[in-house]
Amino acid sequence: MKRTILLALGLIALSPTAASADAASADSVYLVGEFVDPVCIFQHGMQGVDQRSCAMVDGRVEQGMYFLDIRQRRIYAVIGVTHWQDPKQEFLAILGDTVAVQAKVWTRLGSKALAITAVYPWRHQPPARYVWWPWHWEWTVLVGCGLLGALYLAALGPWRRRLGGPPGRFETGRAAAFLGGLLLVALSLQGPIHDLSDLYLFSTHMVQHLLLAQVFPPLFILGLPPWLRRRLLEPRAVRAIWRVLAAVPVGFVLYTVVFSIWHVPSLYNVMMRDHDFHVVMHLMVMATAVLMWWPVVGGDAVEKPLAPPAQMLYLFLLGTPMMLVAALIVFAGRPLYEWYAFAPRFMGFSALDDQILGALIMWIPGGLFWWGIMSVVFFRWAARETRADRAVGEVVVPSR
Repeated sequence: MKRTILLALGLIALSPTAASADAASADSVYLVGEFVDPVCIFQHGMQGVDQRSCAMVDGRVEQGMYFLDIRQRRIYAVIGVTHWQDPKQEFLAILGDTVAVQAKVWTRLGSKALAITAVYPWRHQPPARYVWWPWHWEWTVLVGCGLLGALYLAALGPWRRRLGGPPGRFETGRAAAFLGGLLLVALSLQGPIHDLSDLYLFSTHMVQHLLLAQVFPPLFILGLPPWLRRRLLEPRAVRAIWRVLAAVPVGFVLYTVVFSIWHVPSLYNVMMRDHDFHVVMHLMVMATAVLMWWPVVGGDAVEKPLAPPAQMLYLFLLGTPMMLVAALIVFAGRPLYEWYAFAPRFMGFSALDDQILGALIMWIPGGLFWWGIMSVVFFRWAARETRADRAVGEVVVPSR
């Protein structure tokens, strides 16, 4: 029973999922893409202006029209365009153009179709209007964080003695750190931070990632009392795996690879289109970030602890890959991520300005965060050395 509880506590720690925003699940949607002829797109794989000559074949257009959502890579049947007086001629004229549409979604037998109510040139689409309240709540995030919080409070309270914890008062400070970390995860993966990052702004997505990778892991680890950390690592297999993964420099390398690879444009765009990929990315970032932070904040549960100077060097090196990725994005000179390039513009930000701002958030606040933690390590080390010097000075040398 104890082992099951401990295993669940360890696994759920890495399992909060990212909320999804499925554009086709709502009654009214806003999409960016192009109208397509069904034969040209399905049989010949044609997109853009190539469709115009294909669709002019006699009788082709009477087979219907479809809409290709570029961002989600989804094709919808079009069952009506309410403001077109001559749908056939308007359809032929607009083939190959990238447009933004507002539409009503109709669902039947698992398939979705659009009744389009407005069409705009892509570069002249209306600015995005975000509804700040009510929030979209993702139940998996709430259940995951709530269950982990309940198990944690039970471990520190009624299960404390059964889990081998020392007698004593409830550890309020550690509980505040741990539950604060869970609250941070919940707020990052739903509400405005989630919606703005998933729908409109690369820069908000970078804020979300910094919260999940830089702020949550130390709160999570520090919130675990030393006796609970040791108990979670007590099973031989768990301890052996953890000893390898959390060692220096393995955790550092794993986090760096995960962080860097998910910023490759092709993978990033797939992640934004596919909810499952997005969940996997967040889990990988959070899990490897915990491994990365372990040598610094794992305390006496770390088998080979780093001395304070080594911790400061380790923290300095941690920020280097993130700065390199940020520099590549800042100086790209063009939008790298199709998902945001075609997104409705929000608050007047162009796609390139938003991309540069996101990279600068990684570069400057993200980099300063490491320097802040290095300062904490330094001043704690200096305080310990001062106390040790004073203790030596207070030793009374016995007289002869």
